[in-house]
Amino acid sequence: MSIPAPANHFKLIVVLAIASSLAPMSMDFFAPAMPDATRDLSSTAAAVQSTLYMFLIGYALAPFMWGALADRMGRHKIMLGGLMVYIVASLGCYFASGVFELAFMRMLQGIGAACGVVLARAVLRDIYGPAGATKAISGMYMIMVWIPISAPILGGYLSASFNWRLSFLIMAMIAVFTLMGSLLWQTETKPAKPENTSSREGSWRSVLSNTIFLRYSMTNTFCLTTMLLFLSNYSYLIEKYYQLGASESGYVLAIFNASLSVGVYVARAVVPQLGVDKSILAGLILALTGWLGLLGISMNSLSAPGFSLIAIALACLGTGMVISLTIGQALIPFSYNAGTASALFICVQSLGSALINFLVSHSFASSLITISVVLAVSSLFALLSMLGISKQRHVKTKKPF
Repeated sequence: MSIPAPANHFKLIVVLAIASSLAPMSMDFFAPAMPDATRDLSSTAAAVQSTLYMFLIGYALAPFMWGALADRMGRHKIMLGGLMVYIVASLGCYFASGVFELAFMRMLQGIGAACGVVLARAVLRDIYGPAGATKAISGMYMIMVWIPISAPILGGYLSASFNWRLSFLIMAMIAVFTLMGSLLWQTETKPAKPENTSSREGSWRSVLSNTIFLRYSMTNTFCLTTMLLFLSNYSYLIEKYYQLGASESGYVLAIFNASLSVGVYVARAVVPQLGVDKSILAGLILALTGWLGLLGISMNSLSAPGFSLIAIALACLGTGMVISLTIGQALIPFSYNAGTASALFICVQSLGSALINFLVSHSFASSLITISVVLAVSSLFALLSMLGISKQRHVKTKKPF
């Protein structure tokens, strides 16, 4: 069941895309500046990297709260509350005097960012129903993927030319504009709960027991693991192996995000011919090929960064195809409880990827070879999740676009 599409469709999609981009933007803005922040705060690389994990902990745990509140109180007012939390936390990061204070504010920032992505997906599921959810969310990704391309370039430039703290002020300003857009163009979309629906059907247990949800959420989790692993290590690795600073590091991450963007557009083009599942599998194969290529390059000591960038771009292209399609598919079985399902999807992918990255960072020395191995293994697990977890029931996904 869906509700009529709003008259201000495009403006709403833009607002939802920006709200959904707050999490990747929060990571991409700061990533190129992490070495500079390490020196400025007189800290260690591991301590500054932990601020990223704290962000993800908040981002992973908060969806339980946001999803339950949205299903109970409605989407709009909860979206406004989450954006206000994000604004306050971003300003707290800007004024942080030490790494512990920064880590706490980053966790709070993750809590606020989670609201945007949970509610954006739930609102689109409300409006377009199960048949159109994947297409609508993929269309939102076509807008939001351009935001992370500019974020690392600007973040690297601000760090190199001014101060790493300015990126957090920019994040707060973007959230303020998003809040204004939500006030102007977002209306309440939560569907009514059917009278004959039991409370168990809307519980988190029923969502997690649905193998359609598990299949796509686990596939997405291992893909996100590769992105997070690259994001948390690349600025240190390219500074060590290629002698590139914060500004150049921003351009590297921009290429990373641009490749993800291309993957989103490629997915939109191939789904009508292949169907959703085969398009996801094609993306997974491309991603695994790219990360295996990076591993081969690192093992053969090909030091020219161009070779590595080609492999990374291929892997990100495939990853972009996967992440733009899996969330819509995971929400297909749910209607009035789409907020809970969307929250659990984020919780599974964020907690899972953060845990894997934490274990890797504390178990292995950070080198190009070891990171490349874990990237390839995580990508392989994503492919195995898609192939190994069967659907509960047949869902027609041949030509949703």
